[in-house]
Amino acid sequence: MTFKFNVTQSGKVLVNPHRGDCLFYPENTLPAFQSAVDKGVTCIEIDIAMTADNHLVVIHDPSIDRTSNGSGYVEQMSLTELQQFDFGAWFGEKHVSTPISTFEEILDWAINNGVGLVVEAKQRRRHEEFARTFVQLMKGKDQVALEHILLLSFDHTLINRVKTLLPEVALQVVTLARYQDQLGAVLASNAQSVCVEYPHVTEEVLMQYKQAGLSTRLFLPNKGNNVNTARWFDTYYGYDVYNEIISWINKGLIDMLSHDDIDMISAMIREAEMEPI
Repeated sequence: MTFKFNVTQSGKVLVNPHRGDCLFYPENTLPAFQSAVDKGVTCIEIDIAMTADNHLVVIHDPSIDRTSNGSGYVEQMSLTELQQFDFGAWFGEKHVSTPISTFEEILDWAINNGVGLVVEAKQRRRHEEFARTFVQLMKGKDQVALEHILLLSFDHTLINRVKTLLPEVALQVVTLARYQDQLGAVLASNAQSVCVEYPHVTEEVLMQYKQAGLSTRLFLPNKGNNVNTARWFDTYYGYDVYNEIISWINKGLIDMLSHDDIDMISAMIREAEMEPI
């Protein structure tokens, strides 16, 4: 079944947890993803990078130091080496022996569970090898696999290298600036979807994205201590950012709302009189 990332026209908004249910499980691991699904989530953001022997693994940082009991850099280690480490113990005793996952494992899991994936490519170097590895993996899957992903990156050139080799892959680009021609800049990167943060977007720009047929993702960065990020922006800017964002959701300008806290973003979507899915 085709996964739909552009959903606002049906009165729905995708709850898009950042790295899975990472407040309660070690980030970017299968238990974090499964917990999100158990809470009713149908779309998850994950991060991928490539090992020294050209395997795609699910991890955020260039090194494994923060999220494992090991030390070293993903791009300098083989998959076999990475599989020797524990990627859950750092989070808590009950998560001991959580392995690193390959992208292929999580992709297969997502398809079997009807989950859409926003897949952020974290590759800094070896772009050509990354692109060919990603394309080879996707070509080995049924067409439905491509329909379950948006390939995302801050590096638009990286994901466009993939798209050159695999034109049917859908791209989501990050915009962390206000350009003179915002829509033009996004379309020039061959995007089907766009990820925005509040400081760099306006209602007018969101309307342009939607009129161009793009799906939109609003990322609310975690400000710590379970603070509602939109409320944090109220204090930072000195005006009612929270209800401005609620208005954007209500007007159908946001397809995906992303944060670490699943309950928080679900509540915001309901307050905007939309259905969280």
